[in-house]
Amino acid sequence: MKQNGIGFYTTGLSFVAGVVALVFYMINAKTDYFANLGVSPVVVGCTVVAVVAELLLLVLSKQNQPIWMDLAAVAAPVLLMVAFINLTGSRVNGIASIMTFENNAQTMSDLTSAIVSMAALLIACLIGIVSSYFNIRKA
Repeated sequence: MKQNGIGFYTTGLSFVAGVVALVFYMINAKTDYFANLGVSPVVVGCTVVAVVAELLLLVLSKQNQPIWMDLAAVAAPVLLMVAFINLTGSRVNGIASIMTFENNAQTMSDLTSAIVSMAALLIACLIGIVSSYFNIRKA
């Protein structure tokens, strides 16, 4: 029976953080303050593809992995970073405006979901980078 390696757990953590980021992004896209920006297909697409790649890594991992499994381990953090950069770029003006001029309970609530989404994307990306150095299964 094969045992799970450290890469399995770190990939799992990256998967969970990616899902959390996607959920909070969808919440943020529907808030009063950020609704006018809409839902970015780049953020959603990159995050979904990265999460699916990590899920495939977890489910299909075995001792002799095909080359695409190695590529998925590298592609997932790259896609998460693209999503993070795109999300941050679209929200930075709103964040600055809320923090300086429009600081009230409603806008701070809207800002919280954006910050949680950005933080979760960054954490997922960093954990994904670390997990790409480890084996998912022990021999």
